[in-house]
Amino acid sequence: MWHAHLRGEQTSMNPLGMTEAILGAMDHAASLAGEESRLEMRKFTKTLRTALHNTFRYGQGTRDMAGPTGNTTEAFVEKVAWRFGRYLQKQWEEEEGLQTTFAPDPKFRRNYNVDKEALQQLFKEYDAEGKGAIGIDQLELMLAKIGVAPMKDPLKRGSASSDRVRASAEDNA
Repeated sequence: MWHAHLRGEQTSMNPLGMTEAILGAMDHAASLAGEESRLEMRKFTKTLRTALHNTFRYGQGTRDMAGPTGNTTEAFVEKVAWRFGRYLQKQWEEEEGLQTTFAPDPKFRRNYNVDKEALQQLFKEYDAEGKGAIGIDQLELMLAKIGVAPMKDPLKRGSASSDRVRASAEDNA
């Protein structure tokens, strides 16, 4: 492999053993520096180890492990770095309590047609104290009235709305 590298040919080597040894040495060095360093380094090395192993697991290993369709060492390192960056970003967001998903405002949908006045009237009906807030019991009653309360029995889901439709049909008869 060394001679192929010297000729300028693309090569690949199994980085697992070498990386595991380096990560183990990093963990050991951090344990000598104290508890706080050990915990931070352990988190770092565990995340890097996960990124490394998942890259192999997802079929993006080096040629010596994955065969002719595998990555060169350089391409493999790039894949691990990309995955490691994603994992670190996720950890940071979880630590900071950031929400990474964005839900667009449903008001911008073409079929959004909520009668705000009727909604406010319904809310006022269950806001007995007029404080602009309702409790879980009032919410349950309100959702059952409009037929969207989640039911305990999956077979009865939708029964509240079907009861409402049935009652409405009976009233009109």
